[in-house]
Amino acid sequence: MDKKELFRTLLVKAVKTLVVLFTLFSMGWFVEQLPFAQDLPFFSLKLPVAVFINAVVSALAVAAFVNFGREAGPAVAGLMDFVPKAGEIFGNGVIIAALVFSYHAFQAAIFPFIESYEWVYQSFFLGFTLFFLVRAGLLIYAASEPLSRWLLAIINPPKP
Repeated sequence: MDKKELFRTLLVKAVKTLVVLFTLFSMGWFVEQLPFAQDLPFFSLKLPVAVFINAVVSALAVAAFVNFGREAGPAVAGLMDFVPKAGEIFGNGVIIAALVFSYHAFQAAIFPFIESYEWVYQSFFLGFTLFFLVRAGLLIYAASEPLSRWLLAIINPPKP
């Protein structure tokens, strides 16, 4: 596939993901606006229905976002063919972004149940984020020479 077709494929997958995310977050916003969902408990008085549904919507959004990273990886690898394993680097970046989003998205549903053990929640996300960050860093380090050549070619283009 040529670069134009790979870019088009990446753009289609990005727009598809944005539509899915917009739909999911619109659903979550709508449920938050319902007056009878604010105080209605789900498991206990600590967890209202609106908070639970937003946690489910956030989980679906994370799954859609990670799926975008998986599907778009080959297109990114084709567009950045000068970088070894560019698709994997992109996928790790997407997972890191999903973890940062997840940390904030699930706090309202989890913190009421672990009042004095928030450190476990934070340690869980820190561990996974560091794992994928180190993985992406090692892939970038392995690709440092082709990246350096590419950057030098941009800064100092070869003369004809």
